Amino acid sequence: MSQVTELLDKARAGDDRAWDQAVALVYDDLKRIARGVLGGASATLNPTALVHECYLRLERGGADGVHNRAHFFALAARAMRQLLLNHARDRIAEKRGAGAVHTELDAADAEVAAEAASLIDLDRALQQLEREDARLVRVVECRVFAGLGEQETAAALGESLRTTQRLWADARSRLAQFLAA
Repeated sequence: MSQVTELLDKARAGDDRAWDQAVALVYDDLKRIARGVLGGASATLNPTALVHECYLRLERGGADGVHNRAHFFALAARAMRQLLLNHARDRIAEKRGAGAVHTELDAADAEVAAEAASLIDLDRALQQLEREDARLVRVVECRVFAGLGEQETAAALGESLRTTQRLWADARSRLAQFLAA
């Protein structure tokens, strides 16, 4: 059992400091994941802000809903997906006016708008995919939005490595079809 899992067990048992200690242990991993998800230098959101927003989302649920370290990262992946999507929607709203004075877009603004639109398209495809098989979406969230490797994804989802590999291949194939349509 990992130290994070032990701390989560203590937090569920009522130890108020254990949750913060568990988060402190995974903070660097969350920052690494956020940097990977954002491509290092995203124009729409920085890694620290993404990690802090993710923490706030996870904090609302507290340790009661987190079973172990792997489950923590699966929940963080879902939170990062939702946060990135919300941020993309906000960027699209700004592009469309959102009550602001209209000005010409420069190349950086156009890139941000294209990035936001791509994320929204991906989310629509993930929603379609979820209607077919929610497990495929969980794999995508872990691999893409949390930057987990094959073994980490398998652990986070409680699946075998081979099953996770098959689900990942199926998810990529179906997403490609949805995005091409």
